[in-house]
This record gives sequence, structure tokens and C-alpha cells, in this order.
Amino acid sequence: MDTKELREIYPPLKVGSQREFDRYMNQLNVWQSQQNRPFLDKLREISRKRELIGVQIEGLKANLKALKIEALDIEQEQKAINRLCHDLKHEMIELNPIGSYPSE
Repeated sequence: MDTKELREIYPPLKVGSQREFDRYMNQLNVWQSQQNRPFLDKLREISRKRELIGVQIEGLKANLKALKIEALDIEQEQKAINRLCHDLKHEMIELNPIGSYPSE
């Protein structure tokens, strides 16, 4: 319903009593509530969907943190292997300096 139609159904009037004023205002309020109900329902639905997405986002953030920790653990294992290999190589170099063995 557009503005013109609404004004035709509920034109502002000069009324003769408080009862007529209250009746007019009550009818307009009822119409307004009925018109707003689908919007309120849709807004509630949107709000619910947003909350569900928020829950999903929090779950994804938790997954990202878990993956970060897993990656850090792997990097730590790599560092341990690399340190050991570095130490072994260094010891090999110290035990076998250049020129310490006959040429082949």
C-alpha cells in the first residue's frame, strides 16, 4: 500500500471525542503492526543467520589456531633435525679437515 492509499483509508480527521481519537489511533496502530510483522520476522531471521555465521567464524578461528600450533610443532621438529644435522656436519668437518686424507 502506498502513501496515497493509506491516507485514503486513515485520513487525519478532526474528531469529536477522546473515544473516536483513541479508536482511530488504535486502528492505525493495528494496521502498522500488521505491516511491520513480516519485516520483523525477516529481521529476526537475518539476525539468527548472522549469529550462526558468527558461531561458524569462531569455529574457523579455533581451527586456524589449532593449525598454527600444529605448524609450529612441525617447524620445531624440523629445527631439531636441522640442528642435529648441522652438528653432525660440523663434527665431520672438524674430524676430516681438508688435506687430511690422500687424494683419490
